[in-house]
Amino acid sequence: SLKSFLGSAGTGKHWHHIVEQSQIQKSGFTSEQVNNTSNVVAVDAGVHAQITGHYNTTKFLFTGGLSVRDYLAGQPFDVQFDYGMKILAQFGVIK
Repeated sequence: SLKSFLGSAGTGKHWHHIVEQSQIQKSGFTSEQVNNTSNVVAVDAGVHAQITGHYNTTKFLFTGGLSVRDYLAGQPFDVQFDYGMKILAQFGVIK
């Protein structure tokens, strides 16, 4: 319903949740925490795919063999939000 409220992200863009929607179930966040305008940003479709790949990867030592997504599960919302913002900056979405 958030995407219906926001409308299109723009030509060639997708809406990206900074704290992922999967964390509603994995971390026990409320839908209101995750599905709100403060937690979404329009991202180029190709960059969005790269960011999704980052969250799926298990190659980082800090995750102990887990995907980044699963490593973040259970961590506080602000920790996950800060991590998401860092990744958006790393991929050039924000400065």
